[in-house]
Amino acid sequence: MHQALKITGRRWGQYRTAALLFVITLAILQGLGRRGWWADLSTAWFAAIAVVLAALIIFGLAKMLQLYRYRVRLARLLDQHLAVAQQLIEAQLRGNRVYHSVPVGDAIIDNVVVGSNGVYTVQLIPRPDRDSESVSVKEGALSFRPTHVRRDLRAYREALVALTKLLSQCAGEKVKLQPVVVVPGCKIETATVDTPLLVRVETCTSFIGWKDPEAFLMSDDIEAINRWLSTQGVDLRPRSLRAMTASLDAQIERPALIRG
Repeated sequence: MHQALKITGRRWGQYRTAALLFVITLAILQGLGRRGWWADLSTAWFAAIAVVLAALIIFGLAKMLQLYRYRVRLARLLDQHLAVAQQLIEAQLRGNRVYHSVPVGDAIIDNVVVGSNGVYTVQLIPRPDRDSESVSVKEGALSFRPTHVRRDLRAYREALVALTKLLSQCAGEKVKLQPVVVVPGCKIETATVDTPLLVRVETCTSFIGWKDPEAFLMSDDIEAINRWLSTQGVDLRPRSLRAMTASLDAQIERPALIRG
């Protein structure tokens, strides 16, 4: 997200500079009052030039507006991730280790918490709009009410399956992941047992009390898993950057005019 904010910040500066130079150039030409700079063209040609300039100006203003709104949403998402990271300090104080932005294939898992009670994955999924007041898991997707917007959890589940295989190879035995989904700003509706644990940012460490005997780890397993997770940010950094871009697009949609 920091990288995305830097890139969009540079683009915003370029567009703003181009617009400023355009305005200054027109002001200088108008102020000097020079004549004869233009070829002796017909009225139709000048009308066509005016239409083209108007289209370019409208396109540039629309792109700048979309870029500004996207940066605002990025900053809001970054604040939410920082709030979750701050809450996870409680898990660290209880002897767990927390890993942020863990790359798994082409996906990114926001937080992985490792402790004697098992491995938890804490994924932040922002609500789609401010009209969404509550959320629940239905048919493998997040269902928001009263807007009836759905967010598919298929990519998250696939990442969990891949991470389960990797951690099981590290530990030499089956590792059971315990998924947690953080949805800021929404009331959490009652969910069934087989769905991810839905929590708010303020209560995202409630998983600490969620104990499943099948997920408990021995000290050797914890050491092996921690050793593997500690290497991911170093060994897979270029791949993680591409995965982070895809992860951001899954969390907040980029406007059409600033894609690419």
